[in-house]
Amino acid sequence: MGRRIKMKKLPMVYRQSMRSYFIVFGIALATVFGLQLLSLIFAGSHIDLNINNFIDAFSGQLIGIAFGIYGLFYLVIPYREFKLGIQNGQTRWQIWLSDLLGIATITLITFIIWLISVGFQHQDWLTITGMLLLMLDGITFSYAIGSGFGLLPRKWKIIVAIALPTIFIFVLIQIIRLMVNLWHPSEATLNTLANIFNWQGSWALFGLLWLAIMLGISYLFTMHQQLRRD
Repeated sequence: MGRRIKMKKLPMVYRQSMRSYFIVFGIALATVFGLQLLSLIFAGSHIDLNINNFIDAFSGQLIGIAFGIYGLFYLVIPYREFKLGIQNGQTRWQIWLSDLLGIATITLITFIIWLISVGFQHQDWLTITGMLLLMLDGITFSYAIGSGFGLLPRKWKIIVAIALPTIFIFVLIQIIRLMVNLWHPSEATLNTLANIFNWQGSWALFGLLWLAIMLGISYLFTMHQQLRRD
């Protein structure tokens, strides 16, 4: 009873988000576990020899499942959570904060699974903090795209999903071509750039900047979302 009361105190959009996440995660986990178990059963007389292989294979796939769902979850659900929140009297600010709380929770769960799978006692703190920042950068990027899709009707979601990667690849190729043809840096400039990229702090600063930009974009998209009939 006490646990139910505590759950009710959490933001409604956050509760629904976590419920959906654990349902999807549980289904994926059960499916992979069942397939691995079937392969073990079909091993027949070698079943005892394959138990350790089964455990190792399942443990390896667990982190794959966690990362797969982690990357896709907030690409899909932002509009659904916005719709649920608005229909239940939540403001856009409350919905956005609830999503950030969900991102923090799912990141922590996935991060712990990763730590267990790689053996946290064998990792230095730079690797651990770098991985955490990389995960946050990835999921906020996914959330920003998902929030942007929430502004679009269904037809335009398909068009944008196809057009944006194509445009990005085209622009990237053109930039690389221009740099090769027009930019001829000196050896000193190349050495300076190499030192910047080799310094771990530069990657941390870039990661934090990326995180701030993605959060800002997702905030703007969430503040401009409207309920649609489709």
